[in-house]
Amino acid sequence: MTTLAHTPTPADTPTAWTVLRGPIDPDTLTTGVTEIAVRHHLKAVSSGPASLLLTPTDAEPARSQVTLRWQPYIPPRPDTLSHVLPATHLEILLDHREQGAHAAADLAGWLKTALRCFHPDELEQITATMPLLAQFTPTTTHALAGWAVIFRDHYVENTLGFLLALQRAGTPARWIYALAKGDRTHNRDRVHATLLDLGYASGLLDNTAINAPDTHATELAAAMDQVDAFIDAAHEAGRKVLVIDDGGLLAQGYGRTDAPRRIDAALELTVSGLKRITSAGELGIPVLNLARSQLKTSLGYPEIADSCLRRLRDLLPAVKVTGRPVLVLGYGTLGSRLATALRHQGCQIHVVDPDPLALIAASEAGHLTYRTAADALRAAHPFLIVGTTGEDALTADDLPLLPDGGYLAPFATRDFSLLADPDRGLTATEIPGIGRRYWLPGGGQVTLLGDGRSLNLYEADAIPNQGYDAYRAGTLIAADALCQRADSLPPGIHTDLVDDIIRESGLYSAYYDTYLATGHQPVPCTAVPQRTVTPLLAGVSACVVGYGAAGRLHAEILAEHGASLAIVDPKHQDLPKPYRSFPHGLEGMPAAVRSAVGLWSVCCPTADHLPVLRTVLAKHPDARILLEKPACQGHEIDALTALLASHRNARVMVTDQYQHARALDVLTDLMNRLEPGTEPDYVAVTFTKDRTGDIAKGRFVDRSYGVLGYEWLHMLAVLRRILPPEAAAAYLAQQPQQSELWATYDPRLFVSALIERSTITHASTRLRIELTSSIANPTIVLGSTPCTTPTGTGPWRQGLRPADDRHRRVTVHAGRTQFTVHLDPVTATGGWQLERNAHRVTAERDGLVLHDEVVHDSPLHTAIRNATTTLTGTGPVPEPDLGPLRRIASLAELLRAQQPANLTERTSEEKDLTVETYCTATSGFVR
Repeated sequence: MTTLAHTPTPADTPTAWTVLRGPIDPDTLTTGVTEIAVRHHLKAVSSGPASLLLTPTDAEPARSQVTLRWQPYIPPRPDTLSHVLPATHLEILLDHREQGAHAAADLAGWLKTALRCFHPDELEQITATMPLLAQFTPTTTHALAGWAVIFRDHYVENTLGFLLALQRAGTPARWIYALAKGDRTHNRDRVHATLLDLGYASGLLDNTAINAPDTHATELAAAMDQVDAFIDAAHEAGRKVLVIDDGGLLAQGYGRTDAPRRIDAALELTVSGLKRITSAGELGIPVLNLARSQLKTSLGYPEIADSCLRRLRDLLPAVKVTGRPVLVLGYGTLGSRLATALRHQGCQIHVVDPDPLALIAASEAGHLTYRTAADALRAAHPFLIVGTTGEDALTADDLPLLPDGGYLAPFATRDFSLLADPDRGLTATEIPGIGRRYWLPGGGQVTLLGDGRSLNLYEADAIPNQGYDAYRAGTLIAADALCQRADSLPPGIHTDLVDDIIRESGLYSAYYDTYLATGHQPVPCTAVPQRTVTPLLAGVSACVVGYGAAGRLHAEILAEHGASLAIVDPKHQDLPKPYRSFPHGLEGMPAAVRSAVGLWSVCCPTADHLPVLRTVLAKHPDARILLEKPACQGHEIDALTALLASHRNARVMVTDQYQHARALDVLTDLMNRLEPGTEPDYVAVTFTKDRTGDIAKGRFVDRSYGVLGYEWLHMLAVLRRILPPEAAAAYLAQQPQQSELWATYDPRLFVSALIERSTITHASTRLRIELTSSIANPTIVLGSTPCTTPTGTGPWRQGLRPADDRHRRVTVHAGRTQFTVHLDPVTATGGWQLERNAHRVTAERDGLVLHDEVVHDSPLHTAIRNATTTLTGTGPVPEPDLGPLRRIASLAELLRAQQPANLTERTSEEKDLTVETYCTATSGFVR
């Protein structure tokens, strides 16, 4: 972003104007300007397609106090590692009269922050360039969901990618506190602005303050006060606190046994952090050591060394390197790699290390070695001195020995801190963007590259996102495991455990397959193609009502297709910062924002669907509405039908994702091929998910339909995809009393499990149908088809995620063949698993596997894409098919009539019985 300011002086029109540039779309700009105008008792009035006037609420536009104009702008170069150019990048002129100065200053402040945030296109690309992190983000364990996390590291793109993954793993944004370590990374201000915009806490805990607490007492105390407040708030909210850091916080005592305010677990990232922990006192918490893990040693340090070498060459474009002497201070993991890399460039390498074993390794690698820097400086005249120790590598006696005109490259903080010591009194000149030039006591001069800290982070983004992909994925895997095991792990530092966790996760195999395997398609630098065509919903304002599980998925998919989003949810479910959010319901939306909505996505609880539809249609009779299933409650079906009939200009569709499941297409094609002309005689559909954890928190509680309100409509959609239309219609027309029903009643959930067995006759075939669903038990009902060990390798992996608590299985018998579909998530015997959005279709006959195929597909994406295409188009919209909804309403009515009398007569004490105990006592057979 570039800012220019100018103040003209004509007395008759005192004005000031400012030009700002950055990635923002006109809708977001308009919304933000409107909000700020209201704060200053002004109104925002459009004066053209790309301008706004801010005027007093009772004044004419001609008396505007502030004027905004904007136009498309192409920046000189992309400002991300992946060369993303956001679809909307604007140049904004902010012009104001004297009486609008305060409003203009408020607007300018907001814009300066908003224009530094990463655009959604850029965030999407950061995620896309870290495929392993996305693959290994835990989505089933929910271990991280109950924790608060303090994450301290450099503010670079891969840090942002990690924090986004941490949120996807279940930790709410408000319970993530990011702390920068103080390095001058290239886009540190953009990372900070984006984190705040997304709802994270973001601050600074500088390594310099940690290393020199006496001289930085004020800033250290201020940072610790913020950390204290975060820890206290987390513990008061019943959350444990995990720290992911380089020992900086543990060095302040937060992990000690006698700490007055203690965290609950930590992940250690650096060797220097291990030293800090060792000196901090006896630990009272478990600490997983990634610093010396195989992951960082084998995969992390090569990328770190590469980034160091690249940054060094960037800062020395005019200097000859090949063939010249280089002194490397420290021959540890990083120093040894840098020595090897520089030698490969033809340099003569001299190594200093006080450790004899390190000197032996360096000597046997062919380098010249010394015990002290003074010895090396007397023997050689290096043009470059590389520091990798993280300690004071030079003494006062070494200063006169430094080569005149030489360069010092620190790749660990403190190596050359002696130069900046005020007691030395060295004269220095700043070289902008390069470093400092110091004049030595003997009259010579040396140039310190960077700011004395890790040079690869100086005004750079250091390691490529793909280069740190595996390390960030491994960190998240370790964090998830630590949160699961924290209560059982003894206090202290654990290294071998980290190696075991990472090895068993399958990360190394996935890393090889993703980036290195011979014959595999290499991962492109831009894993998500840049938009070359207009997105499906470009220019469409969409509003998602309800930001629960379904609402989040709808918002994600609509945003992917280019919609400009607003979110409405009065329950304040961690509303996302990138979108305009309204936490007070539809009535809290400004009329101007509501009238601009071109597509509504209703994902609130089922009981609220009909009231929301009435509210939207009352204001916008021609609204386009995507309605999450179930469309309404059973007793509201007639009212819903009447409402839609009275609004013929409205376009309303109900999501039905399994109508679009490609795995079911594969199934029906396979049935026609292997058993042509044969009707199925048995179909079983089992959809179960253990929702006891969510239900205990008051989430996903449907007392109207019980278990029928969760997966049953999905199962009916699957059934209708498999059966011939006449057979499906015959089943839906059959009265529920004609079926055998096994129901598990629950005082909180009405019915928490149900098995329905029906028999119909179609085309002279007696067809048995069995539907099974449960929301309070993670196990599969006995008799369902197990997912057998895969017959080939393909995309199968072991340890992708913990055991699945959700199962979606379809079994069909036709002729002599058994067909089976295992829908996402898929885990086979032996612990073999498929990635998310991968499904398995098999066919067996007489114990022989005839077909075994993995199908990659996201039915929900397809369903929403198809529905939005229809809703935003001009063609006819099909009437909502309420037949399946009427079916589950009839089933619920019958089950309620058969409900045990004592279910509603329990005392409050008895109602506290566990679901398992109570269900066992009241399971019944309803016929």
